[in-house]
Amino acid sequence: MARKIAAVFDTRREAEQVAGSLVNEGIEARDIRVADTATQREYEERSGRSGGGFWSWLFGGSDEEAWSSDVDYYNTGLGRGGAVLTVDADDDRTAARVQHLLEAHGGHVAGRGAAAGGERTASASAASAGARRAGDREEDTLPVVEEQLRVGKRAVTRGGVRIYTRVTERPVEQDVRLREERVNVERHAVDRPVTAGGDAFRERTIEVDETVEEPVVAKEARIIEEVVISKNVEERTAKVRDTVRRTDVEVDRGEGSRAQDGALERDFRTHCDQTFGREGLSYEQCAPAYRYGYTLGSDRQYAQGDWATAEPETRRRWEERNPGTWERFRSAIHYAWDRARGERRAA
Repeated sequence: MARKIAAVFDTRREAEQVAGSLVNEGIEARDIRVADTATQREYEERSGRSGGGFWSWLFGGSDEEAWSSDVDYYNTGLGRGGAVLTVDADDDRTAARVQHLLEAHGGHVAGRGAAAGGERTASASAASAGARRAGDREEDTLPVVEEQLRVGKRAVTRGGVRIYTRVTERPVEQDVRLREERVNVERHAVDRPVTAGGDAFRERTIEVDETVEEPVVAKEARIIEEVVISKNVEERTAKVRDTVRRTDVEVDRGEGSRAQDGALERDFRTHCDQTFGREGLSYEQCAPAYRYGYTLGSDRQYAQGDWATAEPETRRRWEERNPGTWERFRSAIHYAWDRARGERRAA
């Protein structure tokens, strides 16, 4: 029986890298398809159809019931810049292996495989909780939604300096010494004889020039100052504070379940006293860690993995809400995770 497995990834590049990993794992490349908003837009422009037509093409069938319950989930993933990766599996064993590989590479599996002919079982979408039947058990899935804070940067104009140049005139003066000539003509009374051979009665004209100095003005432009314009760049760390929302699930169990919870709490208290007693930690301080580990260990997402595989993601999610405390409570989380896995295997 052929099955189709779908998973949502944060970026197309990530989805294509996972597709390459699947090929390396022996999955046929022709059975793998990656789609994002560009793929959807190209399909709609080519076919003239929108909405369900694209998803029907992607999932290989025209039956809207096969994927309509998850379409909001897929559209949300694409709207955030993500991509959908689909894989056609020939049998149940291959489908389970593909699903495990997708989850191991960080994919958000949006649906379980179903029979050939385009038919597939829709998982609960991110927008609503839906009931489904697994084997002979009916299960209700409640999505746990958590917002993540992403802080970016952008350049804005806060102020600046505008510099102008203009030409002005101002009067100046400077002293200079000037030379001026004047011709003086004086007559002196004398009485002496004319020298022999002299031409006493020849007419003559004598010219004497008078000179005077006058100022000559010349201007020379010289650079007397420079104005240098530069910018100093400084970096600082800004603390951004905001609030994010998360769906918390509280379970109110019946009397039988409460008795089981009481036994579980006693087990956790004993482990806490033995492990953290010397550090002075009370069970009330450790209880959130035990609940966290037990909840994750009960999650079907980690049904196929071990602690070494689950620890990185488990640590990341714990540190987001309890920064810097992982090493302190790691053993409590691990113990509760193992306890939940043991009960799940026994069930």
